[in-house]
Amino acid sequence: IPPPILEPPQRTMAMQVTPALLVRMLLLVTLYGCGLLSAVHSLTMEEIGSLVQGPLWNQSNITLSYKQLSGPIPPELGSLTNLTTLDLSRNTLSGPIPNELSSLTNLTTLDLYYNSLLSGPIPAWLGNLTKLSYLDLSQNYLSGPIPPELSRLSNLNMLDLSSNSLLSGPIPPELSNLIQLTSLDLSYANLSGPISPELGSLPNLTTLYLYANKLSGSIPPGLSNLTKLTYLSLSTNDLSGPIPPELGSLPNLTYLDLGSNSLSGSIPPQLGSLSKLTWLNLRYNTLSGPIPAELGSLTSLTDLYLSNNNLSSRMPPELGSLTSLTTLYLYANALSGPIPPELGNLTNLYYLDLSNNSLSGPIPPELGSRTKLVYFFLNNNALSGPIPHELGRLTNLTYLRLSNNSLSGPIPPELGSLTKLKNLHL
Repeated sequence: IPPPILEPPQRTMAMQVTPALLVRMLLLVTLYGCGLLSAVHSLTMEEIGSLVQGPLWNQSNITLSYKQLSGPIPPELGSLTNLTTLDLSRNTLSGPIPNELSSLTNLTTLDLYYNSLLSGPIPAWLGNLTKLSYLDLSQNYLSGPIPPELSRLSNLNMLDLSSNSLLSGPIPPELSNLIQLTSLDLSYANLSGPISPELGSLPNLTTLYLYANKLSGSIPPGLSNLTKLTYLSLSTNDLSGPIPPELGSLPNLTYLDLGSNSLSGSIPPQLGSLSKLTWLNLRYNTLSGPIPAELGSLTSLTDLYLSNNNLSSRMPPELGSLTSLTTLYLYANALSGPIPPELGNLTNLYYLDLSNNSLSGPIPPELGSRTKLVYFFLNNNALSGPIPHELGRLTNLTYLRLSNNSLSGPIPPELGSLTKLKNLHL
């Protein structure tokens, strides 16, 4: 079983729907739908007052994360006009965001992250809280379109609306007015339509997460104007067309995930200029042509996922220069020719999957020196010759699959040294 692809590295990653969480959510929905949740507990101003120091009316900061609060957000909070920070994250608050909060015009931080039953639309009046620099409404049940009025938040640095699966509609092009924005996360939000080219006008953006939506059309080349961008994830959408070669001009990019779309054409060799890149995922598309030799210049790369495409021709030996690589997935393509012995230089490799291609020739004995390997798949190719006895040095190997090739000769007795092996297919 291959290791899972990690979600982008950020605090507000998409909610992991475990069985325990699903039971909790279903119970809360049942209670709320039957009108029983408020009978169990309803948050009051008195309870909030008991959790902060000093009189409520004079508070500038109310931070009540992880306090097991439930019920609707009290509308009376709107009377605390000195508030600059309101953090009610990681509770089980329910119902809509009360309109009375529109009076909190001094707010710089509003964090309602992960409240399970917070529902209703994203209020358009949030656009009037022009001092906001941090707005997190992620992992709730908010619905409807993203209001374009949010574009008035000229001081906003961080906007996270992710994991609200009942949202709908396009990404408002007006968000391009948020020129102070450094982080924009709209993942897992059921958004549709094209990616607004105007997003390329956000000069301070370092993080752009639009993955797991229903976005369509092409990737705007104008995203190459986001020269401060370090994380870009557009995976798991319906994007089509080529990968813009202009993306190769993002000098600070460390994470690029375009997997699970319908992208076509060749992999731009310009991506080899992304000298800070540590993660590249292009798998599950319809990309064709050769793997560019220029990718061998990505010496900071730790994870390379190019599987499940239509890539052809030979594997470039330059991939052997990626000495930081821990994961190399090239399976389910149309690669041909020999396995480059230069892959033996990948001293940090844990996962190597070249299966389901048309690779031929012998298994390079140099691969036996990669002692960190735990996952090694070469099955379903046209490899020939003997199984190298050097593979017996792979003492951390747990999965080895060489089946459905044209290998010959005896099974090396050295394979008996692989004491951690759980799965062996010859």
